[in-house]
Amino acid sequence: MALKEFDCWVSVRICSFLRRACSLMDSQASRIKNRWLFATTALAVAFLILPLAKIFSLHSSYFDLGIFENVFYQIAIIGEWQMAFSGHVLGLAPAYSWLYGMLPFAVAPYFLVGTQAALLVLPTLLLYRRFGKFLAFVYIAFCPLWVNAHFDFHFDHLVVPLLMGFYLALLDRRIGWAVLSATLLIFVKETFALQTAACGVLMLWAVFRGSSIWGQPLDLIRRRWLVVGSVWLFCAGLGCFYFEVQYLLPYFGPEGAGIAWGGAAFGWLGQGFGEILQTIITKPYLVVWDIITTPRKLVYLGVVFGMLAFIPLLRPAFLIPTIPLLGIAMISRLPNYYDYNTHYMAGLIVPVMFAFAHGLPRAEKIWEKLVIRMGVSSRISALIGTGDHSRQLFYMLLFGWIFVGHVMLSPSPISRLFWSDKVWTYSWQAYVPTERVAMIKSMMEKYIPADPDISVTTQNMLNYSHLAHRKVYSPFPMGIAEPRKVMDWSSRTWDGLGVFLKTGYKPTAITHDRYADYVVLDLKRPYFLIDRGCGWIYGECRDKEVEKKFLGWVAYTRSVYDAVFERDGFMILRRRGV
Repeated sequence: MALKEFDCWVSVRICSFLRRACSLMDSQASRIKNRWLFATTALAVAFLILPLAKIFSLHSSYFDLGIFENVFYQIAIIGEWQMAFSGHVLGLAPAYSWLYGMLPFAVAPYFLVGTQAALLVLPTLLLYRRFGKFLAFVYIAFCPLWVNAHFDFHFDHLVVPLLMGFYLALLDRRIGWAVLSATLLIFVKETFALQTAACGVLMLWAVFRGSSIWGQPLDLIRRRWLVVGSVWLFCAGLGCFYFEVQYLLPYFGPEGAGIAWGGAAFGWLGQGFGEILQTIITKPYLVVWDIITTPRKLVYLGVVFGMLAFIPLLRPAFLIPTIPLLGIAMISRLPNYYDYNTHYMAGLIVPVMFAFAHGLPRAEKIWEKLVIRMGVSSRISALIGTGDHSRQLFYMLLFGWIFVGHVMLSPSPISRLFWSDKVWTYSWQAYVPTERVAMIKSMMEKYIPADPDISVTTQNMLNYSHLAHRKVYSPFPMGIAEPRKVMDWSSRTWDGLGVFLKTGYKPTAITHDRYADYVVLDLKRPYFLIDRGCGWIYGECRDKEVEKKFLGWVAYTRSVYDAVFERDGFMILRRRGV
């Protein structure tokens, strides 16, 4: 109740601020500024605390915190370093695994989500120092930022501080630091290598239009370094992306790992990167029509730009690094890529913030022109006023727009999703530990051995470190009716990669069949078949087909496994003979 009362208090205070801020009296200017700072600080504190509370209340999922915990465990403890390249090219995974392995396993998941939240909230301070209180508030209120902090753990969050470093260094004419920050994007994930190349394009644009960024042209030496840096970023980004998707992923990962240029996501445009690129260039109307006829893609664009009143579009040059990610989202037919409630929007956050910050002066000028031309009546003109009063009203309206968007879409404590039971992962109940949660934790630790050779299959929304720290950790219903093919990494070595690069020869994958020794289910959590949910809204499935299949799998599992514990919809099942 304490957390709920605190959040209510925050909501009341912010609403009180809105009422007072409607006044355009000059004498209240300092109070308005203090309210910006208060609202920003309150949201930042909640931003840091809530992800930790979600882990403690057992509201993380197999996709993807469970996967990363399992990967880090296998790299750090078992020594399976190839896992860093098995699904995506995660160049920083070894470093994270080393830190993960040094921590007590009970603390490790808090380290992951805690550092993620801290790195995501850090730009708030940097934007405050650079642009002031209003930009800091806009950043911390941006919906995609909250989704990235509360949607489990993903490496994508690292691009936020790296891009922040790139933009700040570029604005400060520190070319070397800008190049370094953009280059490090390559090590986050293979898709961000394309963003590295796009950062190079932005730097090249600055060579010719630098006065629009710095107010005056660069000296000759800096211009030369800017050209060198832009060429390096462009070539390194495209070269690394090509190497990763053509060689690293095919060699270390399963077929279709990373971005598969074909299949459900991009296959409608052709098979292979070349065919897809050719279709986009020669038949762009196909892509445009697909965007127009896919409402969720329009919603995606609306969240990215509409939540900021489309002001970022007034400075499109700052949006150049978003082009690869927006392009992937717009040409994909796999909803995960264009759903604003996923981590795939991480690479868009910082660019749109800087475009917004530099677009504000133009937006103010447009507003002033509208104010001058309105003159509908003396009463309206008196209300709008001129000069500073008009500017205050502009920011009040903009604040109201951003605030309403935050309340409607984000999972923060002042949002509608937080105070309702509509979305299981975003409701206030997801952050409050209960006696039932404590029971589930203790029973899993009691009945499931900690032996890493014991395999476990779990429901997607029932992830726990005690389950993840083993060699085989699978989502339900894998490993139940048929064995899961588990990769033996002994056939994937650096020497073998060298042979693959020269000859194209890849040794036959060695796999082992593994059934799930234990299965963990909770019928009071959202139903999932591997990564496909049932549309769990207000505690019920909307997709009755998935619900029927899920319950069918539960019945089948109970027929071939023995229940070692069962209470209140939660059950631990053990394969017979184990």
